[in-house]
Amino acid sequence: MIANTSETPAANSRAALPVLAHQVKEAGDAAWVQVLRWVALVVFLAVPVFCLLVPNLAGRVVWTVVVASLPLFIVLVGYHRWRVICPLAFVGQLASKFGHPGRRKMSKHWEIAYYYISGGIFFVSLWLRLIATNGDGTMLATFFIAISFAALVAGVLFTGKTWCNYLCPLSFIEKIYTEPHGLRDTGNSQCEKCTACKKSCPDINEENGYWKEIEARPKRFVYYAFPGLVFAFYFYYFMQAGTWDYYFGGSWTNQPGVIKTAFFPGHDALTAGFYFFPAMPRAVAAALTLGALAFASFVLFSFIERLVGRLLQRRNPPADAATVRHATFTIAAFTAFVTFYTFAGQPTLRKLPEAVPHVFLVLVVLTATMFFLRRWRRSSAEFTEETLARNIIKRWKWTDVQPKNLREAFLINQIRTQDSVKDAAHVLEVYKDAIFEALADGFVTRDEVQMLESLRGQLNISAADHEKVMNALAEQDRTLFSDPSKQLTAEKRLQLESYTKALAEYFGDDPTTGEPPDEKLINRLRAEYRVTRSEHETILDRLLGDTEGLAARLAQEIERIESAALTILVLERSKTPTHELLCDLLRRMRGRAIDRLLSGLSYPESEAEASDRLRDSFSSNDAASRESAVEDLREWVAPAVADRILAVYQAISLQATIPTLVSLLRVSLDGLDSYVRAVALYALYEKGAANLELLESRSKDENELVRATAQGLADRSRRHAAGDSEPGPLLVVEKMIALRAAPIFAGLTPEGLLELARASTEEFYAAGAELCVEGSEGREVFILLSGKVRIFKGTGAARHQVATETIGGLIGEMAVLDPSPRSATVVAGDEGVRVLRL
Repeated sequence: MIANTSETPAANSRAALPVLAHQVKEAGDAAWVQVLRWVALVVFLAVPVFCLLVPNLAGRVVWTVVVASLPLFIVLVGYHRWRVICPLAFVGQLASKFGHPGRRKMSKHWEIAYYYISGGIFFVSLWLRLIATNGDGTMLATFFIAISFAALVAGVLFTGKTWCNYLCPLSFIEKIYTEPHGLRDTGNSQCEKCTACKKSCPDINEENGYWKEIEARPKRFVYYAFPGLVFAFYFYYFMQAGTWDYYFGGSWTNQPGVIKTAFFPGHDALTAGFYFFPAMPRAVAAALTLGALAFASFVLFSFIERLVGRLLQRRNPPADAATVRHATFTIAAFTAFVTFYTFAGQPTLRKLPEAVPHVFLVLVVLTATMFFLRRWRRSSAEFTEETLARNIIKRWKWTDVQPKNLREAFLINQIRTQDSVKDAAHVLEVYKDAIFEALADGFVTRDEVQMLESLRGQLNISAADHEKVMNALAEQDRTLFSDPSKQLTAEKRLQLESYTKALAEYFGDDPTTGEPPDEKLINRLRAEYRVTRSEHETILDRLLGDTEGLAARLAQEIERIESAALTILVLERSKTPTHELLCDLLRRMRGRAIDRLLSGLSYPESEAEASDRLRDSFSSNDAASRESAVEDLREWVAPAVADRILAVYQAISLQATIPTLVSLLRVSLDGLDSYVRAVALYALYEKGAANLELLESRSKDENELVRATAQGLADRSRRHAAGDSEPGPLLVVEKMIALRAAPIFAGLTPEGLLELARASTEEFYAAGAELCVEGSEGREVFILLSGKVRIFKGTGAARHQVATETIGGLIGEMAVLDPSPRSATVVAGDEGVRVLRL
């Protein structure tokens, strides 16, 4: 008897996962990428053999050709393609490929500070080059074998791509040269079996990880120290020998046995630590040079960050901290790239015809400039907008034309929908689904969605419509919207989806039949995907029919309906403009809850009136009618669901035996409808039940109207405590209450009231001042907030008073509705009048 409810935004979000899976393949499925992957692996395996067989050429080939070309190669092919090609990544995944993946996960501390790990390993690798592996074939082969073994062990011990994300000395360099996205758009390099080994996984979405981590201190330190570390490595050749010929001549590429003297005081040009202080051991001198210049670089770019911040603060609007950090990161990455290729490969390039080094440097500078410009213009808002826009384009409805890009799609969409109410409603629905999908995928936060004014402008979506969408989505998925800490990340969502698929394959076509599951195999599967027992049970419930999930959803809607009914009942006992607006908002919210409740059920044709009967009963303020509706509802669901519904209803009824208005208003503060939260907060303030602590806590609400209400009331409370009795300017919520009290606006939606409130101004007219004059053109409406006005007919000696209006009165509405001139003159009373002017 339970209807199929899969066609929802949540289902759309789940449907988007195959799209992500397709992108996973996209980065590595191109034939040339697979060819390069195997070529790179062969070269990587051949390097130790070559180093042992031809030691006199090992240093030159490996360091001045293979390694020197690597950053340029990564930039040109793209981050995700490199992650597929990288031979060390292949080695790190061998344990998983043979069915014995690691199960450990990095600690929470290192999940934040992992840049220090990979940066530290890179520092040690450079230091080893200077004291051991540069020109010694045996040491170089040992180094390659050791790092391969480390990657293999990491794969055996740790889950997922722990080696690639946390330990590999190249991991942060790959990011520095390609974040937030490379010169070319590529698909991702997500693991087929996601174990959520890393938050904001770059293999799923590199740019998402970039913006999520941009303000992390470890990332900032490594980014700013890296240019100095690169320069320090090459500068040490000069500091050791006293001449650049040592580096550019390439003699260091064939210098075996350096490590034998590196830890002892030097005594000649070959063993010296510094040319001006040969007695210092080479190992100490190299470490000092690397460390000192890396720290100097960190200090320099920290200063540049402050300078960039001051420059960007002059813009309108001023840049936030993330934008300033992004700009400085861009400068640091450009500096490091150009510095590296000022030296890298030069000992070999200078042996080629004279034009070759110049052409190579031109290519380097051109590439660096291209990614600098592409990166400099990027912003977090642009990424968020693009994420939502892609979701919108996936729902493209104009089959006769295909947009070339997102901007063209917006333009076509705007032209074709501007005159059609139906199409505008479609755009709003598409916008809602796109937001839900982006939030559910974990790439976008609710705060970022709130800031996308440009995107909403292109789609002709007003701020009020946006609030309506966010409220509707909040009610559809309470977990996703009411508690940010419970919002699944992209990694966790993909982990659970891939585990669901694996579990479904294990059970076969019908999970409710067949042999009992093998507990050992299930535990092994759980361990492989790093899924907790509670997560496993939730997924298993969904595969087995999701009875518990349906019961929870229906019970949740009944809880909302009953809570709204009780609050309305108490509010109606003492009618005020605030209470009437709140009642209207609660009725609307209750209606939406009833719609969602009934959409989860299906009825035979013979019971076609059942839905209407239930709707009327649930909409009633009579407790007996609602209780009867609950009993009727239980007849149409499974017994387990029916028991859960009854238990919830009885618990609510017991708790609400003697409800007080203040307690009900406090419950409304935790509701999902932002309009209800704002008006309930104001109602509490009117009753003197909103202390400063409550107001300050609510000033952090995600919704602008709630925040503004809380902040305005908190400021008013502080002024009153200081002896200032003036109420100050009207809050937006107060304007909405005043507008709702006028009969002409009483039927407006909360979104309409909000738009009018934001468009209105509060004004004061002194005694005798004219608000409007008979015979003049009418362009405005006045709602009286305080004081009294007198209404006159006629002019000169024929002028006479015909009426008065007091608080709540509406003046001038006919002149706005009818283009004829004003029919009367309205004058402020003896004490003046305060009005809301539209």
